[in-house]
Amino acid sequence: MAKARKEVELSVRVGNRPAALGGVLSSIARHGVNVLAYCTYSDGDDLTVLLITDNALAAKEALQTAGFSCKANSIVLVGASDEVGAAARIGMHLGMAGVEILYSYASSSGGDQFVAVFKTTNDERAIQALEVCPQARAAA
Repeated sequence: MAKARKEVELSVRVGNRPAALGGVLSSIARHGVNVLAYCTYSDGDDLTVLLITDNALAAKEALQTAGFSCKANSIVLVGASDEVGAAARIGMHLGMAGVEILYSYASSSGGDQFVAVFKTTNDERAIQALEVCPQARAAA
C-alpha cells in the first residue's frame, strides 16, 4: 500500500480585491506550475488562498515575482479513490488514531481519484496512520 506524504502548502493573503484569486492562480500557471488543490476563505476584509502545487518552490517564486507574499505550511497530502464516503473514512481513520485535524480540503479532477489535504497537529502520526488506511494512497 502506498503512503500519504508530507507536502508544502502555500498560504497567500491577497486582501479583498477583484480578480485576486485569478491573479494568484494565473501567476503560478505562467511559470508552468500545476495546482493540485486550492482553497480560499475570507477573514473579514482579507481573502486567503491555500495552495498545493507540484512545485512549491517555483510557485512561491512565481507569486513573489508577481508581488504576492506567501507563507509555507507543512500539511499531509493523500490520494484516494473518488467513491462515496472515502473522505469520511480517511477522516475517521485519522480520528481513531488520535490525530487532531485543524482543517482539511480536497480536490478532484472529475476522474476516479481525488486528493485530500490535512493540516494536523502531528503530521508524522497522520502519515503513519494513513499507511494502513485502505482508502489512502500516495497523491500524484
